[in-house]
Amino acid sequence: MTKWLLIKQFIRANVGTTLFALLTGLSYNILTALIPISLGRFYEFNFEMTSYRLKLLNGFPFINTSNFSHFFIFFIAIILLRFIFEFLNRYLIGIIGEKFAKSLREKLFAHQLKIVTPVYEEKGMGKYLLRYSGDLKSIQSYVTQGMFKFTQDVVLIGILLLVIAYYSMGITLIILGTIGVSFVLLYFMNILLYKTSLKRRNQRSGLLSYVSATLQSILSIKAFNKYSPTALRYNKRSEKLLVVGKQYQGIIALIYGFIPFITYLMIGIVMFYIYTLKNSHQGINEASLLVIILLIISFLAIFRRVLRVNIVWKLGNISFAKLLNIFYLDIEKTTLQDDISIKSTNISFKEVHYTTETGYDKSFSLKIKSKQTSFIKHQPGNGDAQVFIKLLLKIYQPTSGTLLIGENDFSVLTEKTIRKHISVVSREFPLEGKTVYEAIAYSKSAERKIRAQAILDELQQFSPLETIIHLDTKIGVRGVNLTNSQKQLVVWCRALLTNKPILVLHNAFQFLDASIQNHLILKINKLNKSKTILILDERIKPTLKIDQEFTF
Repeated sequence: MTKWLLIKQFIRANVGTTLFALLTGLSYNILTALIPISLGRFYEFNFEMTSYRLKLLNGFPFINTSNFSHFFIFFIAIILLRFIFEFLNRYLIGIIGEKFAKSLREKLFAHQLKIVTPVYEEKGMGKYLLRYSGDLKSIQSYVTQGMFKFTQDVVLIGILLLVIAYYSMGITLIILGTIGVSFVLLYFMNILLYKTSLKRRNQRSGLLSYVSATLQSILSIKAFNKYSPTALRYNKRSEKLLVVGKQYQGIIALIYGFIPFITYLMIGIVMFYIYTLKNSHQGINEASLLVIILLIISFLAIFRRVLRVNIVWKLGNISFAKLLNIFYLDIEKTTLQDDISIKSTNISFKEVHYTTETGYDKSFSLKIKSKQTSFIKHQPGNGDAQVFIKLLLKIYQPTSGTLLIGENDFSVLTEKTIRKHISVVSREFPLEGKTVYEAIAYSKSAERKIRAQAILDELQQFSPLETIIHLDTKIGVRGVNLTNSQKQLVVWCRALLTNKPILVLHNAFQFLDASIQNHLILKINKLNKSKTILILDERIKPTLKIDQEFTF
């Protein structure tokens, strides 16, 4: 994945819009050059002068006509057409920018969903939040201003220089020399800008990540009165950002100050040149001089935009580099291997060893028989059960050892294939969605909704009326609006609705009253022999039918 590959893919998908934008840009550029020439013709009408150089547009009879009314109609038509073409061009380029940003953020989000879990655990979620704000905005500017508008500006500068060259080659050479000197000087300024911008963005990204991590631990900060040290650490990071920000603003000020300076210097050199020609009796005709002045005025605004585009390029390249780094991160495989069946097979952990940099170290071996209920006893709080489930779902990869489902090694099975066969009842996997239904299902079919309602009603048959929840009940972020028992019921609904052949129950009876626990135990006992059931808990429920028992 490269910057230009992303851009080429987008252009191929939007060829019509791209070509129309370029054509409207070319049209209004040509009309922009016609306006000062038309004003020169008006000068001839008003002062009864003639200039053989204004015969440049003999192909436009309304400009060279001796009838002022015809000329005036032509002039009004030019400015009206220019308005229409400029409106269409700006609108289309804006639409291209919005579409490109939409395409990128959707690709980025889809990719981030697939990034392997250890990456997030190592770097934290906050590291990637900025990609949706400042970086995408810079990339959008890169495409609209740094590519489309810059291309149009270069074409317009070329047209204006050709017209000016027709009137005066000397002035054209002065302008070309100024452009060359400007780009050389700005090249070195932009090297400094790139380095400072990169440092500034890294500081901002780090600060955002710190805020995200801090707010996730807000309860600990409040409970232990850590307001002052937390704010102090933030202030130190903020101070570093300020120092880099001052350097950045200094370079930006230098570039933005240099651009008008060099343009006004160019005007001064042109004026000196014209004055010298006059004194040597080689002056330019008044009507032609008016056209040249108007063309230079048109040129100045465009010239400034072209000189400033380096800033857009530098910032855009930084953002592209950061975004592409995310695309290079390891991701899970989401292809579904339909030719592999793991519904009625044993699950084997052979000398599996899992370690982390934080010091966690666990080794174990066990074999879970198909279509039986297996109980795995674990000690609370040591994380063993969570690691086991994540290894089973291929969220984690073992440091060494072998995992098998039947004869299929986990290493050759995609994550999607494995998870299609396993459902989990565990609070370790937060509820996601706005409503109860969104939290337990991702299909909006009427049949699925009826089934979801039936399961929810079944699990709430023993609940007091005041605690009853419905499919459209708002659950809040990660179910914050629900009680612990309501959350647990929704977690059960989510697992039962999928009806997968392997069911994993992790502390699944917590927060539930005795009536619903007994009902669920009866349900599990009935599922025995039709599903592979793994129960991870601290102790066995007396009425559960257990075929295998392990200590983890």
